Amino acid sequence: MPALFRNASWSGAAAAFRAASGLINALLAIRLLGVVDYGHVATVLALFVLYLSLNSSIFTALVVKLMAPDAVGEKHSVLLASSSIFSVMSLAVLVLVTFLLREFAPRLMSIESGNILDLEIRRVILLMGLLTAIQIVVALHSALIESKGRLDLAMKWQLVGPTVVLILLAVFFFARISITTSDYVIVLCAGVLTDLCLLWLVKRRVMPERLVYRPTRKRLEGLVHLLRSGGVLQATSLMGIFLEPLNKLLLNHYVGASAVTIYDLAMKVIWGIQYLFGAAMRVFLHLGSQDKEAVGPTFFRVLALVGVPVLMFHALGALFLSWAAHHWLTIDATQLLAFFAIATLSNLGMIYITPLYISLIGRGELHFIFRSQAILAITNVVVTLALIPYVGLIGAAFGLLAATIYNVSAIYARCKSISGKFDGLDAALRGQRLRYAMAVALFAAAVLWGIKDGSGLIGLLVILLGLAAIAVREPMLSILLQRMGFKS
Repeated sequence: MPALFRNASWSGAAAAFRAASGLINALLAIRLLGVVDYGHVATVLALFVLYLSLNSSIFTALVVKLMAPDAVGEKHSVLLASSSIFSVMSLAVLVLVTFLLREFAPRLMSIESGNILDLEIRRVILLMGLLTAIQIVVALHSALIESKGRLDLAMKWQLVGPTVVLILLAVFFFARISITTSDYVIVLCAGVLTDLCLLWLVKRRVMPERLVYRPTRKRLEGLVHLLRSGGVLQATSLMGIFLEPLNKLLLNHYVGASAVTIYDLAMKVIWGIQYLFGAAMRVFLHLGSQDKEAVGPTFFRVLALVGVPVLMFHALGALFLSWAAHHWLTIDATQLLAFFAIATLSNLGMIYITPLYISLIGRGELHFIFRSQAILAITNVVVTLALIPYVGLIGAAFGLLAATIYNVSAIYARCKSISGKFDGLDAALRGQRLRYAMAVALFAAAVLWGIKDGSGLIGLLVILLGLAAIAVREPMLSILLQRMGFKS
C-alpha cells in the first residue's frame, strides 16, 4: 500500500509539473520564435506526437504482462525481447514516416516550395524524427522500470528533461539570443536525451537484464501477443489522438500559422486542467467500477467534490490566457478567449464524464468505447471540415463541442442502462447550486475581462476575491489541507 501511494503521488506531481513546464516553455518559445514560426512548429510537432502516441498502448500492455505473477524465467525474457524488437520496428517505420512528412507536410501547410521557410521546415521535420526516436526509447525504458513496481522512479527522473528545456529557453530569452525553429527542436532533443540517459541508469539498477534484439520464433510470437493485447485500446485512443494534428493542419492551411499558435496555447491550458482532475477521478471510480450498482452514487459523489473546482480552474485559465495575450504575446485576445470559452464547455463535459468512462474500461466495455470514440472522431472531423474554412478557429472549437455532446450522452446512457438505478445527483449537489452559479459567473467575467483589455485591476480583484470566497467553502480544499497537515 505505501508503494501504491508513493507511485500515485509521483504520478500526480509529474503530471502537474509537466503541464506547468509545458505551458511556460510554450510561452517562451512563442516569444523567441514568433507567433507564425511557432505555429508551423506546433503543426509539425502534432504529427509526430500522433506517431509517438501509437506506441503508448503497446508499452502499457507490456507493463501489465511483465507485472503478471507468471511472467518469470523464459516468459519474462521473451517479453523483454519482444518489446525490444517492437521498438526497433517502430523506429524503422518512423524513418519512413519522417521522410514522407518531409516531402508532403510543407505542401499541406501551404508553404511555397524552395523558399527559406520550406527548407527550414524540412530541417525541422528531420530533427523531430530524431526527437520522436529518442522519446520511443524513453517510453520503453520507462515501461520497464514501471513493470518493476517503481513508477515513482520512472516519473521523477522524467522531470529533469523539461527542466533542462525550460532553463535553456529562459537563457536564450533573457540573454536576447535569437534562435531558429530548428534550434528550438534541438533544445527539445537535449531535454529528452537527458531523460533517456537518466532512465537508462535507473533501468540498469532495477532491471539489470540486457535487452536483446535478435528475433526468434518465440520472441516473434510474444510480439504478436503484445500487439494483440494493446490493439483495441490503441485503436480506441487513435480515434481521439489524430484530431489534434488534423485541426492544426486545417487551421494552418485555411487560416494561417497564427491560428495554430492560439489553438495550441489554449489547448495546453485545457489539457492541463483535464490531466490534473482525470488522475483523481480514476482513483475514485476504481472502487465503483467493481460494483455496477455503486457506479452511480460514486459518480455523483465525485461530481460533488470536483465540480466547482473544475470551473474555478477554467476561470483562472481564462485570466492567465488574458495576461498572455495582452502582456506577453502579440495575438488576438478576442479569438483566444472566445475559443477557450467554447473549448471549456467541451472540457467540462469530458472531465465530468471521465469517471463513467473509466468504469466502462474497468468492466471490459472496450468495443462500446471503440464505437463511441469512432463516432466522436467522425463527428469532430465533419463539423471541423465544414466550419474551419468559413469561421476559422471558432470552427475547431465547435467541432470539439459537437463531438463532446455525443460522447457524454452515449457514455452516460450506457452506464445508466448497465447500473439500472442512477439516482442521487440532487442529493449529492444539494447546497452547491449557489457556488456553481457563482463559479460560472466568475468564469464568464474572466473571459469578458480578458476580451475587453485585461488591464482593469478592479475587475481582476473582484474575480480573484470571488474565486477565493468560493474556494474556502470547497470540500476538496479542506481535504487537501488535512492531507498536508494544515487542518485537523
